[in-house]
Amino acid sequence: MTTVAAPGFVDRYAATFGRNKALLLRMSGLTAGEARAEGAWITDDRGRRWLDFGSFGVHLIGHRHPEVTAAAQEQLGRMGLSGKILGNSAATACAEALIAATPTGLDRVSFANTGSEAVEMAMKMAALATGRAEFVALRGSYHGKTAGALHLSDSMAGRSPLPLAAPVHFVEPGDEHGVRALLGTGRVAAVFAEPVRGEGGIRPVDPAYLAFLREETERTGTLLALDEIQTGLGRCGYLWRSAGDVRPDLLLVGKVLGGGLLPLAAVVHASGRIKESCADPVVLASSFAGGALAGAVGRAVIDVVSREAFLSGVRERAAHARSLLAERFAADPKIAAVRGEGLMIGLEAADESIAGHVVLEAAKRGVLISFCLSNPRVLRVYPTARIDKSDLEDGIGRLAEALAASPATT
Repeated sequence: MTTVAAPGFVDRYAATFGRNKALLLRMSGLTAGEARAEGAWITDDRGRRWLDFGSFGVHLIGHRHPEVTAAAQEQLGRMGLSGKILGNSAATACAEALIAATPTGLDRVSFANTGSEAVEMAMKMAALATGRAEFVALRGSYHGKTAGALHLSDSMAGRSPLPLAAPVHFVEPGDEHGVRALLGTGRVAAVFAEPVRGEGGIRPVDPAYLAFLREETERTGTLLALDEIQTGLGRCGYLWRSAGDVRPDLLLVGKVLGGGLLPLAAVVHASGRIKESCADPVVLASSFAGGALAGAVGRAVIDVVSREAFLSGVRERAAHARSLLAERFAADPKIAAVRGEGLMIGLEAADESIAGHVVLEAAKRGVLISFCLSNPRVLRVYPTARIDKSDLEDGIGRLAEALAASPATT
């Protein structure tokens, strides 16, 4: 009798998600599935450990942070999703914590499941509040992959398969004349800005320009939406990269808020600019957002990332990481730049082929890293704040080995 071997993980992956995705795993040597994680490390189902320098910016507090995991386990013993008819205590506590952690004047919370949903929610709020139907966003921006968010994302707008009735205008960060002209039409509902353009190449925006946007939006009755989905909750070394200095009307939060356990996002907004009638439940309500489990997790995350010891730890690790990266790569012609803020670091390769080879070579050496979706020359170096100094140094050493093993060009 012939025994047929069970299909391997990558074969199963190909059968369910598509052969092209599976091919990428094979090329990277990632032929086993992730099975568990702790702190800065992921372990696959064959027992191999991988240092996580990526995770799309989600795991700032590390995998399975003990306080957040404990809060989730405790909440699971009581309730998971909300019944949606009664108010939910855990979600209310999370909203209260978010309001306490944001600038004065931001006093209402609308929960979403993902960052893209939060962006869509903010677009709808802005349109309802202003009666306008146009938007302004920055060149090189990225705000998500749902239909509206794609159109707000300069680097992805051409990939949207759907038309958007509301026009979106893009301006270069630093362009004051263009913004004045656009807002002067009286047709723009909101300006959306990432304080650091993440998927566009980890490119910080000058705080003075964000302050200019605040002045111009106030002058013209336009709303300002700061997308701190990647930069907020400690990623840049402070609770907010910009919202503490430039108070927005709409503050978008996500990624870290879910604690690496579940998707959770929110729009924190100013009731003085966004009236109750503009938070229309018919177009903003969600079956899943604002559940009890998400509320308990989000509340625990805010507790962790609000501590000065945590934030100073981010700054210390970030300074050490950038120093090591500069030391290793400053004189290497394969690397054009090292930039970023906090533990949101971009390593820009001289060309895309170098960046692609580094991703593959790093995987061979047990380091998981990715490139920016809309700027594939730029590698994202996003260590967790809980990483040991020795692991951080080891990981950057492996990245240096990966770069050395990568050809200069193809």
